[in-house]
Amino acid sequence: MRRTNFTTKLISVILCVFLLTYFGIYLVQSMQNSIRTAPAVTLQAEEFFFAPGIIIREETVITVDHPVVASLVREGERVSVGMVYMVAYASEADRERDIRRGQLEREIAHLEVQLATVDGGLGQTAAAEAEIRRQIRELNYGTRQGNLEGLEDQTIALRALALAGNREGLSSRLADLRSELGLLSGGAVVGNVTPIFANQSGIFSSRVDGYESLSPEDLHRLDLEIVRELLERRRSGGQRVGDGKIVSGSTWYYVALVPESEAERLVARLSGEVPNRVTVSFSALTGTDIPMWVHSLGAPEEGYRVAVFAATTALAETLSLRQVEARIVYNSFSGIRVPREALHWGETDEATGVTPAYVFTLTVSVAERKFVVVLYEGPYYFLVRPDLTRTSAAAAFREGNTIIVAARELYDGRVLRR
Repeated sequence: MRRTNFTTKLISVILCVFLLTYFGIYLVQSMQNSIRTAPAVTLQAEEFFFAPGIIIREETVITVDHPVVASLVREGERVSVGMVYMVAYASEADRERDIRRGQLEREIAHLEVQLATVDGGLGQTAAAEAEIRRQIRELNYGTRQGNLEGLEDQTIALRALALAGNREGLSSRLADLRSELGLLSGGAVVGNVTPIFANQSGIFSSRVDGYESLSPEDLHRLDLEIVRELLERRRSGGQRVGDGKIVSGSTWYYVALVPESEAERLVARLSGEVPNRVTVSFSALTGTDIPMWVHSLGAPEEGYRVAVFAATTALAETLSLRQVEARIVYNSFSGIRVPREALHWGETDEATGVTPAYVFTLTVSVAERKFVVVLYEGPYYFLVRPDLTRTSAAAAFREGNTIIVAARELYDGRVLRR
């Protein structure tokens, strides 16, 4: 029994020494050959600043000498000279009667189509029911999204569809509507409705805020004091300043207060050193990036400059904006993200003065050197693209590679164990 216990203990000690030796050697090798890696992913970086400002357009306020005025065009819709785009009424009652007359005419048109195609068959009834369900889904979706445009037309269409296949019901409804329309179309009522013709072309807007007196001709006189006063001025509220406006011209302007620290980049664009282009997004208009160019830049005043940006796109989309803050992007970079410690530099070429940059990637446990061109330097990373003049296209650095961030005695072709 004693001999058996001694043998067991001896075997246990031998196994313990073997395991400790194995793990010790593995730990030492791991410390000597330890590597850190990171995936190569594409990233976009932007250089930008924020600035408050005011939008200026070529605008003409519309004033109609009638107590009640309604527009016949939607917000942001283009009108042409001679087009009837507004209607004036002698009273609110006349306006309501005119609206009702339009509703009757549209519903009569729907019912006449239904009556002309009615056959009373089950197939037509089933098709009408399917269309009703579809219209109700669209109506429900539009209401939940807050999109009420076309709501009235959809309601009228649903009322007509409800009588589909019922010839007697369609005929009775048509007779009632035509009788009501005849009463509303009397001469006295029509005489109280005055069409308004457009005397200039442009984009219509019902929003009038009192800043319409500003025009592109005033841009040269806008200094720091004037722009600050315009930004602090309250919009006209309560009092009627117009029945709408026509925005003419294709170019509109954004006048902003730019910190002097950001002005150098704008000067370079204005002088032609770099392409004169920036991207502007307004805080009140999310998801819309507008390409603009630097139109002018004022002299430094109290640490700021008055910068004027111009654009020929998104005029209709910005009609609701006036005093607004903008995010102005002057540079945008897209490249592969490399941690700062993973980027290495070679020796400077005396002939060209270029210092090559490269990274090491881990490919099947082998370190590979791949040259890159630095596009952008961030606080903890670089954005790069492959340098195809020093690395072949087949072996070029690309998204999906495993970047070696840190390793001991790193060189091209070294076999590494993770």
